[in-house]
Amino acid sequence: MKYRNSKYLLFIFFSMLLLKGCGIFETRDPETPQTIRSTYFPPTTAQLVIDNLAYSILEKNSENYFKCISAGEFKFIPDSRSLQQYEQIFLSWNRASEKNYLDNLISQTNPTSSSVLFLDNTRMTQFTSDSAALQADYIFVFQHRLSVPKSATGNLTITIATDEDALFYIRKWEDFRQNDSDFTWSEFKANFAN
Repeated sequence: MKYRNSKYLLFIFFSMLLLKGCGIFETRDPETPQTIRSTYFPPTTAQLVIDNLAYSILEKNSENYFKCISAGEFKFIPDSRSLQQYEQIFLSWNRASEKNYLDNLISQTNPTSSSVLFLDNTRMTQFTSDSAALQADYIFVFQHRLSVPKSATGNLTITIATDEDALFYIRKWEDFRQNDSDFTWSEFKANFAN
């Protein structure tokens, strides 16, 4: 019986040595968490909505982009040529469509590639204490993997107003083509709608 117990103990001892040798009992280094960059300011002014919009594009953060759009009332009006070409897509365009297109665009983009919104010749017109409009020339750049242009240019007019929570959101977004040869933001939205 002693011989049998000692065999058993030797088996356990060698098993423990083998398990220890393979590192099963060792602690591992923690993995670095993958964090999404997030620069978002409570939109207490119309200008902060534009800042949040620009940061959401720079950081490829569709949640912050989505938070720029009014949950109560939102309308996107594409440039006239895009409206004709993509009529079925823009017929029912809404807030969820905005998030969907950006999610699709981000999914077709390398996380380290560049994305940026440049606004030039900006004119912010304050209508009342709770509404304003921004007019600007834009260049929208997103380094995606599809075979459509990676930048868009045009003019935009964005109407910004407060919702029930007294914070500012985009209520209306109009896109305009500057030149016939331009690829506009409307075309970006249409190409990444699905």
